[in-house]
Amino acid sequence: MMMKVTAFITLAMAGLLTAVLAVPVQAEQGKSIFAQAGAQAPQSAKDFKPAPDKMETRFGKLEFPGGYPTEKTVQKVYGELDLQRATQLYLDMYPALSMRGMMIGTARDYGAKNSSDISVTADRLDSKAMWLTGNTESIYAMIVFDLKVDGPTVFEAPAGLMGPVDDANFLFAFDIGPTGMDKGKGGKYLILPPGYKGDVPEGYFVFKSPTYRLFSFVRANAAVVGTGEKAMEFFRKNAKVYPLKTGPSKGKFTNVSGLPINTLVPEDASAFEWMHDIINYEPAEAFGKEKLGRLASIGIIKGKPFNPDARMKKILDQAAKEGVAMSRVIAFNSRVENAKVYPGREWESPYITNNSTFYQDDYINLEARTTFHFTADGITPAMAAQMPEGLGSRYQTTYKDKDGNFFDGNKTYKLNVPPKVPVKLFWSVTVYDTYTRAVVQTQPYPSISSQQTPAPVVNKDGSIDIYFSVKQPKGIAKQNWVEVVPNQGFFVYMRYYGPLNAFNDKTWIPNNVELVQ
Repeated sequence: MMMKVTAFITLAMAGLLTAVLAVPVQAEQGKSIFAQAGAQAPQSAKDFKPAPDKMETRFGKLEFPGGYPTEKTVQKVYGELDLQRATQLYLDMYPALSMRGMMIGTARDYGAKNSSDISVTADRLDSKAMWLTGNTESIYAMIVFDLKVDGPTVFEAPAGLMGPVDDANFLFAFDIGPTGMDKGKGGKYLILPPGYKGDVPEGYFVFKSPTYRLFSFVRANAAVVGTGEKAMEFFRKNAKVYPLKTGPSKGKFTNVSGLPINTLVPEDASAFEWMHDIINYEPAEAFGKEKLGRLASIGIIKGKPFNPDARMKKILDQAAKEGVAMSRVIAFNSRVENAKVYPGREWESPYITNNSTFYQDDYINLEARTTFHFTADGITPAMAAQMPEGLGSRYQTTYKDKDGNFFDGNKTYKLNVPPKVPVKLFWSVTVYDTYTRAVVQTQPYPSISSQQTPAPVVNKDGSIDIYFSVKQPKGIAKQNWVEVVPNQGFFVYMRYYGPLNAFNDKTWIPNNVELVQ
């Protein structure tokens, strides 16, 4: 007991000392530079204390005899400088890398040859598709736009679609549907390339793009447009993408359900080759001189070949791996304040800042941005900020059980979904692989939803129990169980389509996932 009291007193004194020290610092920060300088004693050369000639660092001992570096020190410092810059670039460029992954995967694996080709998951997105936290319930339509090839491009979007168009930096461009300019009624969108100075015809919703490449995966509700051939017919009749200069052209509509695709960002040195492609294709203005300068410092320069030597290739490979390691920690064990949505619950929002820009006050929350882009696709305010009741969609994810332990594929877990989930459309629970952040490849559709057939078994109180385990638990209906991968982790998403006020004001709260055995 005495030890606890002593510890408490020590902690209290430390807190008091911190508060006392903080007061003059905060007061000093509010003063002009003249007032700050006037409060200090005059200084001379003897007041400057240079760093020592010999330093112990985590990357070795550094020596500066007479202030100059030895040859060994030069090599160590440049090696570390290149590694640090490359690692930070892997984190900072991840959104653009992820966008390139989606575009190139759609063209390479789904066979899209131009912007008029539309890839549709008419039988839903299944586990063969490596998309970051892809949704297995909706009908997606994937479109790659290339304004450098087509010039101003028209997207004729019918009523019944919703979703974003994002640019090459994975920044939000505009929404289609109820939260877009068409307000859910459909319409013609005209996307203008960077620096476009031509005439702009009337009758279009116009967006001036800062990049040449853009990507969209708009969604349709299967309950409305149907599935399979019925869904394909809906898109063939109602959706068109074509260059403004040519007018409507016949595109290829492909049912890509069941087709393998890899949209994931490389986790080795090849990611930096992707960076080189991205900045070479897009206007320099899309990146800014600071980022272009950091890219140039590791040999990635717009308009010039990228040929890293053996030393640099090794550094870039290490940087990618360290970037992935940092991303896993940032995403799966967030230290951002308010990452948890509810007190006493492990549920987090992929959009920690509750906006699609990751702005927090007057800065970008870098860790919130990494959390999203390492684990998810699709930037739109309609999924990030609270919309009017019944509009948009909100997602929540959990990596841990109610005791704060990461999910283990060798164990059995249960999620009790309380009655009357407050949604206008439907809700779903989907399971993802920690390594790929794509759906677990254990079954075609590793998810449970309120619109599935057969419907999940409902408890007497109206709640629904969903189980996650390697083997189907005894006595549990198959439609209430999702199979996971043994000997590795997984995580869970719960999606709310058309969230109602009980969700928005948090009077309805989801339960934690609990360990069963």
